[in-house]
Amino acid sequence: MFIYSTDRARLRRHFQKDPVLFSYHIGDLDDFYFPHCQWAVVYEEQRARIEETILIYTGCETPTVMAFGLTARFAPFMNEIVEILPPKFYCHFMVDSRATFGRVYRETPLGTHLKMKLTDTGDLAPLSDDSNIRRLDPSHESELKQLYDTAYPGHYFTARMLETGKYFGYIEDDRIVAVAGVNVDSDQYKIAVLGNITTDPEYRGRGLSRIVTTRLVSELAHEGKLVCLNVKADNDHAIRLYERLGFAKIHEYEEALFELL
Repeated sequence: MFIYSTDRARLRRHFQKDPVLFSYHIGDLDDFYFPHCQWAVVYEEQRARIEETILIYTGCETPTVMAFGLTARFAPFMNEIVEILPPKFYCHFMVDSRATFGRVYRETPLGTHLKMKLTDTGDLAPLSDDSNIRRLDPSHESELKQLYDTAYPGHYFTARMLETGKYFGYIEDDRIVAVAGVNVDSDQYKIAVLGNITTDPEYRGRGLSRIVTTRLVSELAHEGKLVCLNVKADNDHAIRLYERLGFAKIHEYEEALFELL
């Protein structure tokens, strides 16, 4: 039988079993994200530790469910919770859970993805000023949304994330033409997950995404954070970029949109 937990200490101990797999989960323990999270958990028999968990994040217009298991108890846990999940949600999950979701939901597949981790900072440039790179803040919301709508349809950007101070834009012709940001950033838990990285189609082919991503990753690494990212497994161009920056492939998983049948 699962319950909902707000015990951050025990949740964190569980996630430390695999910090890359649970990178979003660890970051979401931060006060900035925690009020938007529901943590369904299964305890081991003596309730000394969490054995499995599923995260339901409600901080976006459409909730996101993160369903990654570590033990044989995860499958029955999934069978128990699947019918009380939101009527529509994005999901990150391992491929062997697909059939369980399919009993209740119609799936729109969003592809196989990789979880990558920064393992080598040797090629990262030291922090420096660049007149074309600007740290973005909430005043850039409107312009940034226009860029995402043009360059990254189906993006997951929410204006609230600009409050993290971890969005960098490349400025040319008096506008933002490339951006790199985060989906998760926590000073408290020393972890960050990159996200919402794109370049205006008119300015592609010049390495601008690499420039702003390098600036962002350099700062995060300088802060001593575990830096992770998710990328589509067939996005060879992006994977090569991240590998050049020092990232390594760690896990493979699935993403999809699920809606009630």
